[in-house]
Amino acid sequence: MSKWHISNRKMPKGQLADVRRLIRGPERSSARSVIVPIESDRPGAAGVAGGLAGEQIRSFEMWWDAAESKLRFAIVADERDADNFERAFQVMYPNAAFDNMRETVPAWFDRRSAYRVFDVGTRHGHYATIFDEPCGEHSLITRMASAIQSVSHAWIQFVFVRLDCTSFLRTHMTRLDGWFMEINRGNYTSWGDEIMGRKPRKHPELGYDLASNYKGLKKHVVAKMQGAHLIMSIRGLVQGSGGEDVDLPFDKVSALSVDGIDSAYEHLTKFRYKYDRFCSDAKKSRIRMPGPRGARDHRICMFESRHLPDPDQYFGRAISQYFDRGWWGLRGYQARRPMPFLILNPAEIPLFVHLPDPSTPNIDTTRSVRLPSKPSEKTGAGIGFFDSLDDPGQQPGPAPEDADGNCGVR
Repeated sequence: MSKWHISNRKMPKGQLADVRRLIRGPERSSARSVIVPIESDRPGAAGVAGGLAGEQIRSFEMWWDAAESKLRFAIVADERDADNFERAFQVMYPNAAFDNMRETVPAWFDRRSAYRVFDVGTRHGHYATIFDEPCGEHSLITRMASAIQSVSHAWIQFVFVRLDCTSFLRTHMTRLDGWFMEINRGNYTSWGDEIMGRKPRKHPELGYDLASNYKGLKKHVVAKMQGAHLIMSIRGLVQGSGGEDVDLPFDKVSALSVDGIDSAYEHLTKFRYKYDRFCSDAKKSRIRMPGPRGARDHRICMFESRHLPDPDQYFGRAISQYFDRGWWGLRGYQARRPMPFLILNPAEIPLFVHLPDPSTPNIDTTRSVRLPSKPSEKTGAGIGFFDSLDDPGQQPGPAPEDADGNCGVR
């Protein structure tokens, strides 16, 4: 069986660089720091993580400052939605503690400084991938927390919002079914065949990638259509001492098995931007931000305002590119552009949004434990009161009635 080779062998073009329109982020942001519990029920946390997405844009963030040896985790939302976000996160981690933060951006952040900017996307064009990790080990944040501590500063965001993608995925599946039937009819005729007077023949894509992997691709789309959806953008600012880069382990995120797909390619990859290119002049930019026209730092607003790419402009284009590109040539499968965000089911959230292992260096932890909800079987004992079934035995002090007629304490 042929392998599915639509992945780009080279580093894909940047996601942020292709954004034109945006969904506005929180108008009045509120940030809450999360103090990591020393103990937590990881399977239980993963089971309720799907409730973290809301109707408003929310963000789960990692802030690292090497000068203070401090790694902070923050949840950020609009002031009107912040309490709801905190409650949802507390359902995920009942033993976590939360502190209101005065700032909504790290204190070390300076627009005039130079940073490495990156965002994360799919390396291939299959936007219905079901993301997971082997054996369900949700450890991405733990690995990243260790990786970023080799640089001076880091600010990484997982920005997401609930969005119904059912109609888009249904259209995709309809096109997939129709396309598969078309190439299996056996009476293909190209415009060149008509000119040359050739007889109908087998479709040239019959033995190639998408046709060979039709069942596996459809399995992913059907799975992605189940339940609710959300879109998530992953991006970050990293500042190293001496300009070195940090290799964040996004490529460790794998996908469920799809028959015949070449697994040698990463399912997630990050694209790096030079800071001066990322904050280029507005006239040359393809990212449109609110604010004065011509500002050179307009793109960085995406981090401060937690904007998300507007999905409407991408859904139609994505389907067109997926099925209208051929199996060969410069505009074939290899030329597909991935979406500037991930489409996730709620069950996939805990892979990207979870607290690290409490043994991670330089994080604040709490040993606070909630009181049990059921009454305890233990009872207290009153001092000097022995009206119980247990005989306390001989007690020190005067007898209950001594010679002076005094009464002992009962």
